[in-house]
Amino acid sequence: MKRLIVSADDWGLTPGVNRGIVRAFRHGIVTSASLLVTGSAFEDAVALARDFPALDVGLHLALVEEQAVLPPEALPTLVDKTGRLPGTRGEFFKRALLGRMSWDEVEREIASQIARFQQTGLRLSHLDSHQHLHMFPPVFQIVTRLTRGMDHVWIRNSAGPWRKLPGVRTGRWFQGLGLNLACLWTRGLHNPPGLQMPDRMYGFEVGGSLTRSALEQILREIPDGLYELSCHPGEGDKETSSQYGHWGYRWAEELEALTAPETRRLLQEQKITLTSFARAQEKAPALES
Repeated sequence: MKRLIVSADDWGLTPGVNRGIVRAFRHGIVTSASLLVTGSAFEDAVALARDFPALDVGLHLALVEEQAVLPPEALPTLVDKTGRLPGTRGEFFKRALLGRMSWDEVEREIASQIARFQQTGLRLSHLDSHQHLHMFPPVFQIVTRLTRGMDHVWIRNSAGPWRKLPGVRTGRWFQGLGLNLACLWTRGLHNPPGLQMPDRMYGFEVGGSLTRSALEQILREIPDGLYELSCHPGEGDKETSSQYGHWGYRWAEELEALTAPETRRLLQEQKITLTSFARAQEKAPALES
């Protein structure tokens, strides 16, 4: 049986992204969303989550680019004087590998982001992260320790397909291979009992540019099992583009692909059943595809 969780990242980034995710849920195939508690539109996203309780909500952990939850004086090795986290994944890794970062500070910031999520009263169904940093072994160890004992919290398995899909840029494919190896390494080092992860994740190879043709290729690839598709729908509005245009994301094009009638017909053709983290963990009936 093919089961697919379609998870929208960056909920809370901007109002335009929030509106796009809600549209992709109401009129498309999105079943879950990952809340960025450090985002400027965090409170707007929480209000929308309460308006649409059927939308499964998790935490999109941020250890780069965004403003930290804790003040700068609590994180002297992790943030700059304004409380800003490292600008890139490469900078985060460099500090970590050179021993210039306190893992106690990283753990306190992660715990604070989890706490901010829990203060909303929303149910935490899953946890993933910006740029997949939760799969870096020290971070993964912290995440699994902090979520141990919580009620059925899934962790994103960022490992994707090994084969290069048509249309995927070679450089991006190599990045995906590196992420796959990191995931294997991490799970080999730390694989606590009771850990809940999907079998694999699709979408990294076309992150930010999930066009209709790319989505079709992915849906035709999915085998039997439980899989996650990460996506980034939004309205592509002026505010989002001005703040995050350097990402090169095509938010509106992803929204169109996720809401196209042809996409739902392809799900039926491929016998893929939509589900969510909450539904999967409760073994409840899956959503209609």
